[in-house]
Parts: sequence; C-alpha cells; structure tokens
Amino acid sequence: MSSPLAALLWAAGRVQRHRLAALARESRLKIAFVSLSALLLWLGAFALCRGGLELATSLGGSLGEAGGAALADLLMARLLSVFALALFSMLIVSNVLVAYATFYRAEEMRLVVQSPAAPAAVFLGRFYDCVFMSSWALAFLGSPLLLAYGLERGAPPSFYLALVIFYLPFVVIPAAIGALLAMVLVRVLARLSRGRALAVGAVVLVLLGSGLRATVEPPDLSDAATIRALVAAMAHTESSLLPSFWLARGLLAAAAGELGQAGFYALVLVANALLAVWLAAVAAERWLYPGYAVVAEGGGRSRRRRSFAWLDAALRPLPQPGRALVLKDVKLFWRDAAQWSQFLLFFGILVLYVANLGDAGAAYRREPWRSWIAALNVAACLLVLATLTTRFVYPLISLEGRRFWILGLAPVRRRWVAWQKLFTSAALCSLFTVALALLSAWRLELEPSLAAFSVASVLLATAALSGLAVGLGSLYPNFEEESPSRIVSGMGGTLNFILSLVYVLLVVAAVALAVHAPTLLDAGLVPPWIVPAAAAWVVLLSALATWLPMHLGARHLERLEL
Repeated sequence: MSSPLAALLWAAGRVQRHRLAALARESRLKIAFVSLSALLLWLGAFALCRGGLELATSLGGSLGEAGGAALADLLMARLLSVFALALFSMLIVSNVLVAYATFYRAEEMRLVVQSPAAPAAVFLGRFYDCVFMSSWALAFLGSPLLLAYGLERGAPPSFYLALVIFYLPFVVIPAAIGALLAMVLVRVLARLSRGRALAVGAVVLVLLGSGLRATVEPPDLSDAATIRALVAAMAHTESSLLPSFWLARGLLAAAAGELGQAGFYALVLVANALLAVWLAAVAAERWLYPGYAVVAEGGGRSRRRRSFAWLDAALRPLPQPGRALVLKDVKLFWRDAAQWSQFLLFFGILVLYVANLGDAGAAYRREPWRSWIAALNVAACLLVLATLTTRFVYPLISLEGRRFWILGLAPVRRRWVAWQKLFTSAALCSLFTVALALLSAWRLELEPSLAAFSVASVLLATAALSGLAVGLGSLYPNFEEESPSRIVSGMGGTLNFILSLVYVLLVVAAVALAVHAPTLLDAGLVPPWIVPAAAAWVVLLSALATWLPMHLGARHLERLEL
C-alpha cells in the first residue's frame, strides 16, 4: 500500500465485503421478512408525512385568502428547518457515543495503535465507520419526509438529485463534531471518578435545559392565531450559522428550481464538512493516542473497586445462581460507560422536557392539546426505549461470546439464563420509563384513570420491548462478534428494531385512543367500552410480544450446540 491511510481504508473495505458475504448466508426467509417489514415501515412513514404536509398546507391556506399560500409555504419551510435541526442535534449526540466505541473501545484498536500509522491517519481510516454507523438510519427515516415534501411542493427532478448531494456533507459535519467532542470528553472526564463525571453530566443537562427554556418561548395555543404563533416559535430554530439552516435553505431552493442558490448552500456544506474533518484529524493527532492510553489503563490511576454489597442484599430473595447472574449483568452495565451514559443522556433530555411542561402555558393542559401531548410523551419514551433495548439488550446473549459454554456448566438451564436477562433489563429500564410516565401525567394533570392507563401501558411496553430484544437475541445469537454495534447491525438486530417500532406504534395508537376517549365519547364517535378494549389490546399485545420471542429464543438456546 502507498500509505498507512490507504492500507486502513483497504482493510475497512475488506471488512465490509465480509459483512455482506455473511449477510448473504443468512436465512432467505429472514432476509425477505426483514426487507418486507422495512419497506412497509418506510411506506407507512411516507404516508404519514404526506398526510401531515397536506394538513399543514390546508391549515396555512385556511388562515387567509391572500396570505394563505405564503403562510403555508412559510410553515412548511419552518417545519423542514426544525426537522433538519433535530436531526443535526441527534447526529451529534449519536456520533459522540459511536466515536467513543470506535476509537476507544473497539477490540481492533489494540492492534491499530501499534502500527506505524500516524494518529491522524488512524482517525481518518476509521472515521468512515462513525459516519456509517451513526447516520444510516437518517437516510431511512428522513427520506419519507423529504420525498413527501418534494411531491407536495411539485418539485423538479433537480430536487431529488439535491437530496443525494446534500446528504453526505450534512452527516459528515456532526460525525466530525461528535468525534471531536468524544476526544475532548475522554481527555477531560476519563481521569475523573464516575461520581464526578455523572455530576458534570447532570450540570450540563440542567444548563442546557435552562438555556433552551430561556431562549425558546412556547407559542400561545389558546387564541385563533395558533398556526401563526407556532410559525413564530419555530423561527428560533433558524440561524445562518447552523448546517441545518444550510440544508433546509438549499433543499427549499432546489424545490423551487433555484439551482444557483441550491449550489451555493451545497458548497457551503461541503466546505464546512471538509473543515470539520480536518479539525477533528488535527485534534486526533494530539489527543487520540493519549486518550486511548488513559481509557485502556482504566482512567490512569488505581481505583477502589466499587462494592455492590447493597445490591446483593437487595437481591437476597432471589435464589442462587440467579442472584449471581443478575449481579454480574449489573456490574458489566455499570462498568461500561457507553451503556449507562446513553440511558442517562436520552432519558435525561426527556425528563427536562417533561419537567418544563407545566411552565409552557395553561393551554397545554387543556383539550385537545393535553391528550395529544400525553400520547406523544408515551410515544417518545417508548421510541427511545426501543432504540436502547435494540442497542444494548439485544446483544446481551451474544456478548457472552465463546464463553457461553461456561454458563452451561452452572446448575441452571440456558432457558433460565435468557429469562433472567429479561427480568434484569426490564427492571432497570422501568426505573426510567415508569418515572418518566408518572412525571408526564403529573405535569399534564391527567385524570387518575388516564394517568394509570398511560403508566401501566409504559410498564407493560417496557417488559415487552425487553422480551422482544432478549428473545430475538437468543434466537439469532452471534458468538463470534464482540462489538455490540456490529451485533445489532446484523439481520437479527434490524428485525428486532423493526418489530419494536411496529409494537410501539400499535401501543401508542391504543394510548392515544384512550386519552382521547372522553372527547370522542361526548361526540358519539366511539362506543362506551372503547377504553377497556384499548386496555385489553395493550395487555394482549404486550403478552404476545414478551412470551413468543422469549419462548422461541429460549428453546433455540437449549438446542444450540456450543
């Protein structure tokens, strides 16, 4: 090879080819099912986005004969800006975690750091993995809205070409920022104790929430100018210094056929993407190897081993060896900062959002806004949980690796090992989800019956999503791979994510129907037994989503030859 960077890129290409070859060896039935499920999910998202954009257009047109069309265009432009900013923010957070796993926790980094390659070359050679792992879902989840917008606007063919051109530089910028932040955080936080690191993270979240609360004024939804107030509120998301602004303006220009302006914003994105990658590579030259050394040696100092005696005492009612297995899983979870940090980050953001609902105005606690917000809060909580269970719970069985046979020597059946992981993950996740559901019901001042319904639905969904992840992880284990992100990126992980999304949509539909039941009953649109029917639907669906994957997965583990 002509350079170390070329050698690293060549090796990366070989790895990708082997992954594709392994994918081709999967069951054709599983490939067909996952492909069909993904297609149906994409079509459903496209139909939902198309209907929402048509509604936004009609609402804009209904507010005035002369200015209706202009207001509709403004509303759709602001929606695109909000969407782009949300994606950009989520990509930065995702890339911080992915970069930490790629540059500091990946097994192959032990060999790469001993090569004669410069740190900047190592960074660039593995940077593609960060971009791909963190942003492949953007193309899948973002394309329905953008294509629906193009069709609703009647955009020319150049708009659809612009979607492809704008995509790569837009995802590279947050990937470079996330990698840079990961290197800074490792250098700053790796030498801190875990308690101090958690305290710093809590302070950052509180400051972030306070800043957002001070700068973004919620719209007044109690008067006739609701849509205009909403458009004005969304103006806070637009800034000419943000890549999301360049993306939104460039796509809007392409949709209008203004190719010169679209090309300008495309060049701005490309230039800033190159600058961001260069800055991250320069930072890697100085910080990558020292940070890796600190992480590899456990923080650069001897640490007192944390005692879990209190947890052992709390688990004493459980019989052995179940108590020992639960204690092992909790210790592994606590020692892996990439796991608990994501739980705290995503649910911390949701807690800050829900905690500020009471200060957003009394209109949010009046119908129909209160019912919609209650249902959307449940949806947000379960969608985050579905992502985290796919990322962390699904690989639990596979991460036992080639040492899984050791568990077979223990006086416990493999079936019980799978069920133990279900109970452990469901108990840990419910600490976050149930608390968030209770906080949401309290801030929205829901009636006791509706609050109990939403909290019970979240609790059942937590068990079901955990059962789905553990069951499918047991049904399609990969004992050869040690990286959780690569285990999840296989066909089994994709299937788990798709089925989790379908389950969440079905549960949220029942919750939305239940919280809207009083209004719908007064209008005579639903029968009186609709709430018990929705409750029965959630219970039966959750029981099926929990038991069936666990039954199939546990039976597969029992029959597996290791």
